Amino acid sequence: MGCVIARSGVIVAQVFVVFWFDCEDFVTPESDDALKRLAEILRSNGVRGVFKLVGEKLRSLERRGRWDVIEALKNHEIGFHTNYHSVHPTVAEYLKDMGLEEGMLEFEKREGSGVKDIERVFGVKPSCYGQPGGAWAPQVYPALRKMGIPVYLDATEFIDLDGRPFWYCGVLNVLNLRGSKGGVISLNFELGTPGFIEKAMREFDEVYTRIVEGGEWGIISVYNHPCTLVTTEFWDAVNFSKGNNTPFDAVKKPKLKPRNWVEAGYRDFEAFVKHAKSKPHVRFVTAMDLYRIFMDEALDRVFSIDEVTRLASDLKTISFKKVDGLYVSASEVFWLVTAALADYRVHGVLPSKVRNMQPLGPYRSVNSERLATVKLNELLDAACKARSFIETNGRVPDYVEVAGLKVNPADFLASEAKALLKLHRGEVPERVELVRAVFEPSKYVSSRGAKGSWKWIVFPDGFEAWNLVEVARLQTWTLKPAEPSPVSL
Repeated sequence: MGCVIARSGVIVAQVFVVFWFDCEDFVTPESDDALKRLAEILRSNGVRGVFKLVGEKLRSLERRGRWDVIEALKNHEIGFHTNYHSVHPTVAEYLKDMGLEEGMLEFEKREGSGVKDIERVFGVKPSCYGQPGGAWAPQVYPALRKMGIPVYLDATEFIDLDGRPFWYCGVLNVLNLRGSKGGVISLNFELGTPGFIEKAMREFDEVYTRIVEGGEWGIISVYNHPCTLVTTEFWDAVNFSKGNNTPFDAVKKPKLKPRNWVEAGYRDFEAFVKHAKSKPHVRFVTAMDLYRIFMDEALDRVFSIDEVTRLASDLKTISFKKVDGLYVSASEVFWLVTAALADYRVHGVLPSKVRNMQPLGPYRSVNSERLATVKLNELLDAACKARSFIETNGRVPDYVEVAGLKVNPADFLASEAKALLKLHRGEVPERVELVRAVFEPSKYVSSRGAKGSWKWIVFPDGFEAWNLVEVARLQTWTLKPAEPSPVSL
């Protein structure tokens, strides 16, 4: 899947290349010119980039009358990069002690005006989002889904799925790419310095070769902060580092690069774009292109009961699974198995098919009470209640009560799966065993990666937010690999 067949009949890989820009520096007027020049370079080479705008950056362009910059950006795709970026409290700071639902509402309240400004000026919803610096937070995801922003395009070590794109809370994530599935290349302050662009081209070639030799597909994610073309230091490090909040009327401009260095940087950037264009298997894409290419075909799909029972096999370890070429998250498996058993309880037979839902994960981690053998109807009654809960709340319950026992969702799913397999074979046991399971996807949220994120210079010294790790792990119920749809290639 994902490869294409050349006229010669030889199978070759597709190398998707996305250029994205974090447009955030509302302090330095000279950085406005960098947005325009980069947008013009891409357009002159027939490439559309993704310009992720901070709300205040966009408003500063309006205040400074830089309609020329805004017009240049209209030739490209517009993403969202928060409302104020590094002004405290940043996203991770105000969400650090909140649960998923409370945090989702808080993100909407604080950041929504930035999204509306993009819609007002450009007439489109942002195609994607990316966090400022190390301020990754899981509560953002259901808010993005609600806002109609379908892609998370950035880089972070907080969450990762084997170096490939993935779905998380119903949002396509293009983050840490490596191996045969791609790579991430940074073009920032070093642009214009002797020898840098040659090194960056070699890095591009190495990633490109890995993908082509892998024989399928991969993504090369190339990013830049436009302000770095004209400054020697980040605007926020000067004004908002270590928890400091410089008043807007007292902000200091970062040091500027000399003109010859700036112009050399633009030449370097264009040379890199031309180098990427010279590769035969490259396909330039935007965030929305990636969303269409990696469209989740399990969304709203009707699964046959045979497919559901295949998903229910070997569920002592709970994780995402693959059936008939489609990846299904643990939360989707929970829904499909639960809905099938609830139907059995109502009608006395298993349904021939079940329409998929994509519930969020639970909100709290709960340990199962004593597990025991229960009557089949007691388990089926619990399945009916769990199905109703998901339909009402759009998430996996924190626990399911079975015959008076609180059972966590992983153990409940494993127990349900055993019962479903027996019923599918025509067995109708009077009693069924509640069993323990291992929930595996939480390993894809990295404590080490989180600690690395929290070293961002903007955070106060010693900043930690372990609640974000716990909330993120609970939502790995929704995590699964993303693969290109054959019809999109």
